[in-house]
Amino acid sequence: MAEECTPTYIGRVRNHFHGKWVCGLCAEAVKERQQREPDLAVGGAVEAHAALCQRFNSTVRLNPKLSLASSMRDIARKSCQNRATGGTCTAGADNPSGSACCGAGRAGCCALPYV
Repeated sequence: MAEECTPTYIGRVRNHFHGKWVCGLCAEAVKERQQREPDLAVGGAVEAHAALCQRFNSTVRLNPKLSLASSMRDIARKSCQNRATGGTCTAGADNPSGSACCGAGRAGCCALPYV
């Protein structure tokens, strides 16, 4: 599949993405972001995707092990947040910081001070 980069085509892409020249893969990511967050404007979705790309390029490409650790931390955080919204997490005496604790084995609390 080939797309000719005529000035007209480039102009349409830039108009749609608020002056940014966006590749096809990034365009799909922006569309998905807007589907997940309908209130988000195109410009906001483009900026969010650009920030994600910048984060990816500054971690994964430089240090894949750090990226794996970061991904595992994000998964644990999302899991705990899902538990917290499900009503199974409570703040109590074992959690002096007052943040919502998840009852996930060794993970005492979701508050990660180093994040």
